[in-house]
Amino acid sequence: MPDMIPMFICRWASRSPGALPITSTSRSALPAALLAVVLGAGAALLAGCGEEAGRGVLHAKVGVGDQVPRSRNRIVADSADWYRVSSMDTRVDLYRWEIADLLDRGKPFLVVFGTPQHCTMCVDQIVRIQIMQEKYGDRFAFVHVDGYKDNAVWVEWGVTGEPWTFMVDGRGRVSKVFPGQTEIALLEEEMQRLLKDAA
Repeated sequence: MPDMIPMFICRWASRSPGALPITSTSRSALPAALLAVVLGAGAALLAGCGEEAGRGVLHAKVGVGDQVPRSRNRIVADSADWYRVSSMDTRVDLYRWEIADLLDRGKPFLVVFGTPQHCTMCVDQIVRIQIMQEKYGDRFAFVHVDGYKDNAVWVEWGVTGEPWTFMVDGRGRVSKVFPGQTEIALLEEEMQRLLKDAA
């Protein structure tokens, strides 16, 4: 199969107007050239995963210092209804709060945007958030917004790419944005800072 792909491309290239002649030497070099293109594209994608929103593939309209939208994300009370709010069987505690209600209460919170049904990184990030929820859930609120179930909220926040994790202080302003997967230690550091400020 790997040999068929270069052959197909060679035939297409040889029939294209202005194409260079395909020799056995250039054909043997083609897989390396294709690999270079793929790796280059991968590097470009990774480059979009910096901490600052609005660069590369990952993009969010809401950034550090911004007041967050008063979103009415979907919530459930019964764990048996998880499928109404998520494409993955997840802890129901991630779906007990509406963002608008948290803003009214002045409660600091974390919101993670991710669609686990098609995003492996999102599954990993949500598992990390669940670990944090178990440890800090009595003092800090945690919200997961699934792209398949709550796309309107993604539009409100201007989120493209995934996963995204936002830390929001008690005044409803974004204190930190984490594109992509995030180490628990980094999440915990920011969370403890927000809890200290709220005390």
